[in-house]
Amino acid sequence: MFTLVYKIILTMLKRLRIILLTSLFLSNFAVAQDLDGLFNKVKKGAKSISKSLTWEPGKAVSTSLKDTLTGFYWMNDQLIGRTPDTISSFSLKPGYYKTTLRSYCLHAGTYGPSIGSGYQLANFEGTQKKLIISILEKSAENPKISQSDVQTLIWGIEAGNKFTSYPADFQARVKPLLSLKDIALMEINVKDIVESNLPSEVQSLMNTYASLRQEMQSAQMSFDKLEDLAVKVGAPPLGVGSISIDEGKWSYLNSGYYIKVDPQSYSTSDVSLYRPGYADVSYDAQNRISSYENDGYRVQVNYKDNGTPVQLGEYTANVQKIESYTLEGPGMEKQTYPWDGKYVDLGMEFVNDVLKGAKEFNLDQMLKDKTTLSLDELQNAYKDIKKWEGRYDDLKKINDDFNLDKNPPQDLDKYINEAAINERINKGLEVATNPINKKGQSEWLKNHFKMVSDFFFYSICKLRGDDCRPDNDPKNPKLPDYIAQPGNTSAQRLGLSEYKK
Repeated sequence: MFTLVYKIILTMLKRLRIILLTSLFLSNFAVAQDLDGLFNKVKKGAKSISKSLTWEPGKAVSTSLKDTLTGFYWMNDQLIGRTPDTISSFSLKPGYYKTTLRSYCLHAGTYGPSIGSGYQLANFEGTQKKLIISILEKSAENPKISQSDVQTLIWGIEAGNKFTSYPADFQARVKPLLSLKDIALMEINVKDIVESNLPSEVQSLMNTYASLRQEMQSAQMSFDKLEDLAVKVGAPPLGVGSISIDEGKWSYLNSGYYIKVDPQSYSTSDVSLYRPGYADVSYDAQNRISSYENDGYRVQVNYKDNGTPVQLGEYTANVQKIESYTLEGPGMEKQTYPWDGKYVDLGMEFVNDVLKGAKEFNLDQMLKDKTTLSLDELQNAYKDIKKWEGRYDDLKKINDDFNLDKNPPQDLDKYINEAAINERINKGLEVATNPINKKGQSEWLKNHFKMVSDFFFYSICKLRGDDCRPDNDPKNPKLPDYIAQPGNTSAQRLGLSEYKK
């Protein structure tokens, strides 16, 4: 009996051993699979960040003139009568704003800007784009960190300085601007580059970076010394591939904002922002704008007739005569202002053919036997359309720049033509109301002008498709995502923070 029990126990132990060994094998196999998968992920991750961990001169920030957004100067004429608002935060409703911000040098070893320097907005490009944008964003959230410390950190990224090479007190001060991943990405390896056959400008850049790294790794690191190395002073020579960018050039951002950057120095820039408001617009049976309405304010356009067609060669233009404007809104009774004015809609087909040299027209000959339109009136309309030829080119570039989204505009010419008509109506409204622009009415009238003017620019915003949404909710322009690019390639690029000075 005992022998039988013993054999049974031995058999059970053998089976248990087999089960345990099998379980252990399967468990180890599963763990091995997990470790192998993890190892592969690490290898892939290492490959994906290898470029970030290997420093090359001029690659951290590589934005150049080819990355600039479409720019134009005529925005200054449109906003000349508007008073800009101040900025309390960058979650902005539609409006026109001005402020002075901290800006940062993003091109060490080049010449700093001065008042009057021309800059245009560009897309941020470079291997350390995400890292530097994050630093710029966090610098506004951490106002106790000095601008000089933020600038030192950015120059270090450009120069290929390891984070752990900075003095310990500096590391402690700027750590709020960085994540653990950011710090890891800054532990880069500076390549050994054969310097014998480098172009002189690259050799100069290499020397600047080497000098910056040497100063940054000193226990007595001095910002004044770093600035002397990174920022050249004096009149910059014209760099290779430079173009002319005059002061006061506006750019259209893909966030629906218009922006202009006027630097005082590399560390301080005046920024103008304009976001057009949305208005509900109604059209009459002839598809003419009949009213604008927003936030309780309303402008009604009262036409005299259905419009008079005038044949210009093979094209038909329409003479639109406006009898009056009716204004109503909060705080005042509805008022109608007469205006015996007119505008001529020559059409974008006419603009493209005539102004681009496809055809020539004799305006005097066209006006023979025409009593509805004088030569002066047609010539004035022609001048107006000629002005829009340049704008058309600018706006076409805007459309080309931002026509990569899912909802591109269906009819470019329609939007541009609509913008031109809005501008004419706005000018007519100004003329009609000017004689009675009394002190008590000025603010009330200003809101109506603003609404019509905003919709003029809102028509242009439609070129982006989904950027000009039909709402006036607050929206952030995300300034750190862009770089202010000079026309002179030997001058400094500027990064923008949202830290107001």
